[in-house]
Amino acid sequence: MFVFATLLVLLMSAPAIAQRITSLTTKAQGHGTINISDIDKHTINGVLVILKENGEAEITLYADMQFYGQGTWSAPEDLSQGIDLKITGGIVSGNANGTGKLFLRPDRKSIDRLTITATTADGSKIQLQFTAEEKKTPPQE
Repeated sequence: MFVFATLLVLLMSAPAIAQRITSLTTKAQGHGTINISDIDKHTINGVLVILKENGEAEITLYADMQFYGQGTWSAPEDLSQGIDLKITGGIVSGNANGTGKLFLRPDRKSIDRLTITATTADGSKIQLQFTAEEKKTPPQE
């Protein structure tokens, strides 16, 4: 009975261990906006997110120009709550500070949504909302 109980505990905890994200590089096309102090607004059509094992994060936003942000990341036990982002540089003037959330699709590899709220060194407020397009499944023959 003890062996059975031990195996049961191990089997139940294995998926939880497998769900942990240690790093991720993912990109998505979609639609979104970045507002900079209600003065400047850009349409975002793609994002690239790189989450490194050492906790560093790099974010590239594709619009009529490219925006780059950097910071750190941490993932909760329950990924449906989103991956926490702390913005420590880049975005517009190079000195943005703020927070964000990266939500993944159920495959835990594809971007679903990205939100960022930050402030630059000159006091400009940055608001980013991005939603990835649904991936098209090829027709079955």
